This record gives sequence, C-alpha cells and structure tokens, in this order.
Amino acid sequence: MERLEYSAHLKWDGNVGSMAKVREFEFSIDTNTDGHNAGPNPTEYLLAAIGGCLTVNWGRLIRKMRLDVRGFELEVRGWRGLDEPQLKEITYKITVFTNEAEKKIMRVKELAEKYGTVFNTVGAEKIRGEVKIVKPSP
Repeated sequence: MERLEYSAHLKWDGNVGSMAKVREFEFSIDTNTDGHNAGPNPTEYLLAAIGGCLTVNWGRLIRKMRLDVRGFELEVRGWRGLDEPQLKEITYKITVFTNEAEKKIMRVKELAEKYGTVFNTVGAEKIRGEVKIVKPSP
C-alpha cells in the first residue's frame, strides 16, 4: 500500500512549551496562560492546521477547475468549556472574492472538505463551514 508519512520532532522548553521541527521548519508551541507566550498553543495550531488544510485544497481546486478567483480569506474558530478538555464546536468562514457562479464555489467547498486530510482526521461531523462570496468590482 502506498502511503504518505508525516513526522514532527519536539523538544521541551522546561516549562509547558516546546520547540517543534517539521522538515526544515521550526516553530514554538506554548501558552499565554502558564507559559512564556512564545508561540500559539496546541489548540490554536489545530485550528490553523484545519484552515491550512482547507486553504491548500481550495487553492488546488481553484487551479484545477480554472476558476477566476481573485482571492479568499479563511477564519477558523473553536470553543470549549472550562471543565472539558475537548472543543465542542469548530467553525470556519471562507470569504471568496470572485464573479464565478455560487454553484461552482460550493462545489469547491464540498471537494475541499471531502479530500482534506486534517479536516477528515478531526472529523467532518465536528466542523461546520460557511462560504461568503464577494463580487469584486470590475
């Protein structure tokens, strides 16, 4: 079976954070509550990973479908109760700047969610997405 493999190496900072290395990229993971605020916390990275997954797939699909999209912006949000260590809701809103038909843009949303590795690992049933189409002036 062919497969894609991923890995990350993390080194503890002696408090609650770490320095992560993925391929040739390094970044801090920390908290702003009891850490040194040296980087986003793991939950924020999870939300960014969901957004990054969607962004990669939207970009690929826009190119593949040869759509005229001038740009898009994505915001991912999540919340949890103070007493439960699990996000209760994850939502995203994508704003797409295009004159393409809504049907085509909604097809991109459908396919981006269907083929998103991080999106599906977290669970499509846990994430709700909304699309806003903005028609740019000529």
